[in-house]
Amino acid sequence: MEHYGVLTLIPAFGFLVLALVTRKTITSIVISGLAGYFIYYKFGFVVPSLEALVDACTDWDNCYIVVICLLFGCLVQLLRAAKGPMAFGDLVRRYANTQKKTLIATWIAGLIIFIDDYLSILVTANTILPVADEHKTPREMLCYVINTTSAPVCVIIPISAWVVFFSGIFEAQPETAVIASTGMGIYYKIMPYFFYPFVCVIFVPLVILGIVPLMGGMKKAYQRVEETGKLWPPSSDIMNKDSLTGTTEPEVSTPTGAIASKEEAEREFEPRLWTFLVPMIIVIAITIWQGDILIGVAAGIVSCLLYIPAGIMSFGKFCDMCYKGLEDMLFIGVVLVTSLFYRESMLLVGLPEFIIEVAGPFMSAALLPAIVFIVVGLICFATGNIWSIPAVTTPIVVPLAVAVGAHLPLTLGAIISAAVFGAQACFYSDVVLLSASACKVNNVDYCIAQLPYIIIVAAMSTVFFLIAGFVLAV
Repeated sequence: MEHYGVLTLIPAFGFLVLALVTRKTITSIVISGLAGYFIYYKFGFVVPSLEALVDACTDWDNCYIVVICLLFGCLVQLLRAAKGPMAFGDLVRRYANTQKKTLIATWIAGLIIFIDDYLSILVTANTILPVADEHKTPREMLCYVINTTSAPVCVIIPISAWVVFFSGIFEAQPETAVIASTGMGIYYKIMPYFFYPFVCVIFVPLVILGIVPLMGGMKKAYQRVEETGKLWPPSSDIMNKDSLTGTTEPEVSTPTGAIASKEEAEREFEPRLWTFLVPMIIVIAITIWQGDILIGVAAGIVSCLLYIPAGIMSFGKFCDMCYKGLEDMLFIGVVLVTSLFYRESMLLVGLPEFIIEVAGPFMSAALLPAIVFIVVGLICFATGNIWSIPAVTTPIVVPLAVAVGAHLPLTLGAIISAAVFGAQACFYSDVVLLSASACKVNNVDYCIAQLPYIIIVAAMSTVFFLIAGFVLAV
């Protein structure tokens, strides 16, 4: 296995240090990526780096995710302009009349919308955000609840792209035929061993209700809200440029000369619930029918054309809102492109091979599942590559598990748990970026705030894999 020893770790650790110090995601990604290309190509790294950046811009899978994010931005802006989330928020307010109830409602919404992690984030954030702001909820906490009930729930309830992806990977391994004859059959058999997703979902209400205390960055976020009234950290001001005065929209003059919030002014035009429900139902229905969230979101945008004959907006405003949505999601698009450039640099220097080689001597039937969870999880976290890494490591791990006599379903459960950990914890994974963008909070600040909870859940999951490994080992 080709790698550069300890030098292989420079891009990964470089990113973590830069991200923590500068809070600049794109800058940290690009500089760390260039370090990887320099290690591999030496002083001839400039041209290969530029070529890699072009490849990242034209990668089909990456472009697919970028287009989904851009269309999400258009749909969100159209819904907001039509005051659809405001109308749905009125419905939520009847039951979510405290901060804790609002967060529990967010958690429940994440459980209900299990078809797709992107869809879960989109619907939940745009429904709950105004209500959460009214109850002085730090954006970091709201983002934590939304992010934690996206990918983990989609894995637990087997009707999502995650299920199709992993069942296909596992079915391709001949050794897994002893578990079940089909990919879906294999997936159903290994579901009890999804320790990390299950612990994640259960852990959230414990944090909300205060059973697990506030700690680290999350505790500081609550202190900031209590002391200053600011719902987001300073690094998120640019994402809340319409609300820089504090926790509410900027003030506007009413016809009577009194001062009211922008939301109060907008309520002169009565929000209608159908402006939210119709596009959302169409998005969900088309996504289920076609099995593609991209088509579902596109159909949702088309359905928003109903706002024009309803007198809610003109065609010109419809187009303006779409442009505004594209602008809002531009940051995510750039991060996704540069993160692929960064991932490729770490593959060049052999990060997966290095970590697997270092962990190899510790492999045993009882320890293998826990080691797989830790190693694959760290690689997914470092690279943000929650799809390719499991696909690459599965053909290595499965024969190894059979050879040492490890419990195969438990080992496969560790691979999926590791991917979910990477999706939730990585500073620039697609679901983290989308969650942070939907909640209008800086992704680095959010990830730092949730870090203590991520570490606790990961540690608990490791213990479960260790116990199960010793109990179930052949």
